[in-house]
Amino acid sequence: MAAFAPSAVHAQLSRLPRPDSLATSFFGGAVAIDGNWAVVGASDDDRCGLHSGSAWVYRRQGDSWIEAGELTPSECEEGAFFGSAVALDGGRIAVSAFRTFVGRAVSNHVYIFEQQGGTWQQTARLASPDRDASGPFAAAIDLDGNRLLVTSAGDASGTGSNGKGFIFKRSGSRWDLEDTLESPLPLRAGTLGMSAALDDRWIAISGSTYLRNEAGFVALYRRDGSDWVHHNTVRGIKGFFIDVDLFGDRLLIGESRGGMQGSGSARLLRFEDNAWKVEATLKPKSPYSAGAFGTRVALGDDVALVSGFDEQLELDINVDQVVYVFERTSDGWRQRRVLDVGASAFGAAISLDGNRALIGQAAEGAPGQAYIATVHRP
Repeated sequence: MAAFAPSAVHAQLSRLPRPDSLATSFFGGAVAIDGNWAVVGASDDDRCGLHSGSAWVYRRQGDSWIEAGELTPSECEEGAFFGSAVALDGGRIAVSAFRTFVGRAVSNHVYIFEQQGGTWQQTARLASPDRDASGPFAAAIDLDGNRLLVTSAGDASGTGSNGKGFIFKRSGSRWDLEDTLESPLPLRAGTLGMSAALDDRWIAISGSTYLRNEAGFVALYRRDGSDWVHHNTVRGIKGFFIDVDLFGDRLLIGESRGGMQGSGSARLLRFEDNAWKVEATLKPKSPYSAGAFGTRVALGDDVALVSGFDEQLELDINVDQVVYVFERTSDGWRQRRVLDVGASAFGAAISLDGNRALIGQAAEGAPGQAYIATVHRP
């Protein structure tokens, strides 16, 4: 366990036990936490063949987290990359098996797991409703109660199909398609679908221009009964993969190419008076040129987490990636802590629930890790 000096917000890190078989499996590339449960994706695990993938469940027991199950799909197969994205809510887990394709489509799926008889069992397998016409299915997923959001990623080259969002609603033992979300903008404005968030009545899906290095956008949709209606589009977002998170009527958007000299920023918006308004722009206290602050974001009621690189010892190179902790105070949002384990892959994925965060550390060909960070007021 690593401890940090006292400050207005305290944080402690503890590392989750990683199965020995997952030394180079991209363990920690996807994470989710909800209450006393956590799930970590290992999409490069060779469990059922090369790159078949797996996901691992953990349960909090007192002050410790113990391994509580391994997830693999009933159709476990080589090259599926199961565990690319994970979501967890209300005792239900969703795991995506996602791979990109060019020209010839491949079948991606999202799998639902629920507890039955004390173990986690697969209860559903969802495929693309439009037969991959909008691009690779299962790029991003999010769970909220009986609803599941799944996106297709579109064509990142900007010359083919745009992505979509699909909302599934649980009805008995089935997951029925409730609505389909189209991009509000043409494909040249950005490809919809690589990051998405669902929270009660709101959905946010990002659209990026990727290698064109032009500003992208975030599309917001609001639920009206069983229909989802496009409500607003936040434009001018500077980022490669534009990460988003929702908490109630607040939206956090990562802008990893924003800020001075591309140091990065995170735009925090709040819905009030029937409009989304900027509440704060989060930046590190010590911005670092091309520091990619805003690569990953997570939002809670009064805490926000943002990952980015951190310059160490005034060197001219990126030494490691860190997670910045911001707190909402009476004076606005303030940076209170930097979580740092001295690894360039730390903060590859982050998830926040209450005063606990789950942070993944994943890199190609290197052992992955996942850390529980407890962030609390004194």
